[in-house]
Amino acid sequence: MNFTRSLQYGVTALGLSASMCFADAAEQATLNGHLSAGVEHDSNVSVDDLNASSDQSDQAWVFDAGLEGVLKPAERLNLTLGYSLSGSRYRELDQFDQYIHLISADLSYDFDPVTIGTSYHYSHSVLGSEPFLDFHRASAYLGSLIGDDVYLLASLQEKRKDYEESEARDSNIRGASLDSFFFFNNARSHFVIGVDYDKEDAEAESFDNDLWRVRATLLNRFLLGGEDNRIRLGWRYETREYDQPVVSSSDSLFDNPFTGDFIDTSASRRAEQANVFEASWRIGLNGTFSLEPSVSHGIYQGNEDSTDYSRTIAGLTLRADF
Repeated sequence: MNFTRSLQYGVTALGLSASMCFADAAEQATLNGHLSAGVEHDSNVSVDDLNASSDQSDQAWVFDAGLEGVLKPAERLNLTLGYSLSGSRYRELDQFDQYIHLISADLSYDFDPVTIGTSYHYSHSVLGSEPFLDFHRASAYLGSLIGDDVYLLASLQEKRKDYEESEARDSNIRGASLDSFFFFNNARSHFVIGVDYDKEDAEAESFDNDLWRVRATLLNRFLLGGEDNRIRLGWRYETREYDQPVVSSSDSLFDNPFTGDFIDTSASRRAEQANVFEASWRIGLNGTFSLEPSVSHGIYQGNEDSTDYSRTIAGLTLRADF
């Protein structure tokens, strides 16, 4: 089954399920939302999807707003629908301004001890003032609680990237993920380690690649001054290898004017690696507002000069939850 057909079936199924849920579970529906705004300093303004960095620093206003509706038409059946809009607006490098619309739907059933579900995410991003990327992700997942403190989650995904200005990068992606959650502090806090694999087939063979990613996150919730606080520490490492090799050349084989045209060349599989470290502290001010300082540092390496750079982002945001 191709991606388009499977996506249509998934959306149709979710739509039918949503209609039944809204009809039968209005009294069990909950609606949550958030709104945040702040400022960031970016040491190297970049577009990760294009492996493009400006080698310039800048400051940006950032914002994030979202709504999430949760329905429970039956004790073990859950439907979650969400929408969010986020963005960044730079002071000088406005060609890197970015806005992202995200729509999501998740339907799951708890068979105890196994939960089975399906989800769909669609995002539309704007770069500068022009449409940039449409991204689709449909997934099926299986989760189970092991004992009282460990939860395992496995998923399979089909994804689609559609670039507005670069059809050669348009691609279909098949992926798989495995996450292990370890809960503590009466399940208020957890440590999660995950592994992802993506096989990306692009319109142009030069962008076909295999991606492996390892993730680790520690999230700790606690009370400080009678208010909820949350510290989050994260790390991820990813390596991407392209199917098409890159050809590199060195100096002439011989130091001789008559043989100077003979160049020593070698071919190797094009590869990129990324190490990213993140830390944030959400400081509760009252039941609605919180202040969140954050910092991240990424080290990006590759065969080509354009993929070798580092980036540090430090920010401060004010957030309201309702």
